[in-house]
Amino acid sequence: MFKTILIPVDLEEPAFAEPAIAVALRELDRDGGHIHLMTVMPGFVSPMVASFFDPAVLAKAHKAVDQHLVEYAATHLPADVAHTLSVHQGHPAERIIKEAAAINADLIIMSAHHRGRLDSALLGSNSARVVERAQCSVLLLRGAATQA
Repeated sequence: MFKTILIPVDLEEPAFAEPAIAVALRELDRDGGHIHLMTVMPGFVSPMVASFFDPAVLAKAHKAVDQHLVEYAATHLPADVAHTLSVHQGHPAERIIKEAAAINADLIIMSAHHRGRLDSALLGSNSARVVERAQCSVLLLRGAATQA
């Protein structure tokens, strides 16, 4: 049983987090444990890119993504499960690793996106980076629900 479980949610492909949530609900210590859902805002990965946007535009985007995550949590987590939410900017793998450390996560559960060889060679894999660098356990899910 785990006390603090971090689940990254890609709000552009929210179904990928559903298997992770199902596993987290099974593995969560219901006596004081909580689930932390996080997402990384798309389109603002680089500070250089973000610098081209007016701060008001970034704030509006952050608020919209935050609301989307709140709605996602409301429909995917039971009301009796303690949870927290966070929205970040930056590179997804780096932000996941930093968030896991910040909340002292016992476990990160994430679904692997099925990417082609060219995508993996050019872009690398966020899940592989998280597995390599996280200081806590990482459960990487593969399966029919994660095959694109």
